Amino acid sequence: MFDYNKIITDFELDLQTSKDMLDAIQNWSNIFNGKETWIDSKTTSLHVAKTICEKVAEATVVEYKSVCDEPYINQIYQKFLKNIQTNTEYMIGKSCIFFKPYFDGKKINVNVVQADKFIPVSFSDDGDLLSCIIVDQITEESTIYTRLEYCSLNDNVMTTRNIAYKGRKDGTILETKIDLKSVNKWKDIEENSAIEGVDKLIGGFATTKLANTIDNSSPVGMPIYHNALDTLKEIDKQFSRTLWEYEGSELAIDVDETILEPNGKGGFKAPKGRERLFRKFNFDEAKDKSYNIFSPEIRDTSMFNGLNELLQKAEVQCHLEHGILSKPQTVEKTATEMKIMKQSYYTTVKNIQTSMQQALDDLIYGIYVLCKLYGIPVRPSYVVEHDWDDSILVDKEQSRNQALIERNNQITSDVQYIIETRNMKEKEAIEFIKKQQEYRKLTQAEEQTEEDAEE
Repeated sequence: MFDYNKIITDFELDLQTSKDMLDAIQNWSNIFNGKETWIDSKTTSLHVAKTICEKVAEATVVEYKSVCDEPYINQIYQKFLKNIQTNTEYMIGKSCIFFKPYFDGKKINVNVVQADKFIPVSFSDDGDLLSCIIVDQITEESTIYTRLEYCSLNDNVMTTRNIAYKGRKDGTILETKIDLKSVNKWKDIEENSAIEGVDKLIGGFATTKLANTIDNSSPVGMPIYHNALDTLKEIDKQFSRTLWEYEGSELAIDVDETILEPNGKGGFKAPKGRERLFRKFNFDEAKDKSYNIFSPEIRDTSMFNGLNELLQKAEVQCHLEHGILSKPQTVEKTATEMKIMKQSYYTTVKNIQTSMQQALDDLIYGIYVLCKLYGIPVRPSYVVEHDWDDSILVDKEQSRNQALIERNNQITSDVQYIIETRNMKEKEAIEFIKKQQEYRKLTQAEEQTEEDAEE
């Protein structure tokens, strides 16, 4: 990635994140982006790590709703939430993510900084981020320009320091320090700045809850698939064996070279569109044979069974529910075992939701601070509501049926029934019932009028 020692020297830092950890983040980023280190000319990848991230991110935010009651902030927030699933996927796939709000001279925007462009510097004893380095890069042919933005919180003051470098893509990236103003995109950025009266960094930081086995002292978690890395390698090997099984057992006709017509280019002529089917051989002249049909039995069932067992193993290691990766009908588990796996998956998703919610709250706080700083009129206070869904643990149809039984037996009210089955707030449910009652009265009145007219 970068010269670790140079960053420490130039910013005069006591970096809590080790070089091994930064190297690991780069490796995780490569795996997430489909550049697994174990892939070669003989191995084809299923990219299961990326699939895990996609599936879990979808389950995490599938019915997520959130709103801030401050109109201007909520406008920015809702635009940002359109990509919440993608950003959740980046977080659990690369270990962490940072949402940084900034003022572009007209309005507040949000920059999403993925783990491979982010260096955590220090944390509080509670694991709160106190300082970090954000990486911004511009590439022009073989030249690469890098801006490192160091943000630090100390005594309710957040200071920011920028250093820019010019380097080469295929050489030293942080080769020479340059003036920020020499790069058009960065010409309006101040080299040093400070914001007073804040109690946290401007931005939201989220990381997974998986304990760090590379650096036990680091609050940065591991990607959701990290415990299954060795299994993921075996999955790709097994998948590649299966592909080879199909390729190696393709139907072919071995034909003696004496009955094939040369094509004048050192090869032979074959029926159009069937070139792959024929293979040239020199049969023993003593044998009365000019061709042989090659059609071996395919062992795909045993191959796929082996692949499915590895996928099941990965599900357990990543705390996923059975059937997310593997074929569910082949998983023989007791009801208790299935419940345990479902609960484990629910806990995994819940931990991700908790981490993301904290980051979103911190992001909104950062937007609020910038609004005050740059004179954008906002209310003196705000409230943020988060509504996550627990459908991965609760059977919705069963839940609706239970709610209906309770309402019909007058255990719960109509309002409570609407809240539980339509995912509404109490105020919305009351208004919904009122409208339905009014509509029912209107419809009954019209029907009565029609009946009177007929009489």
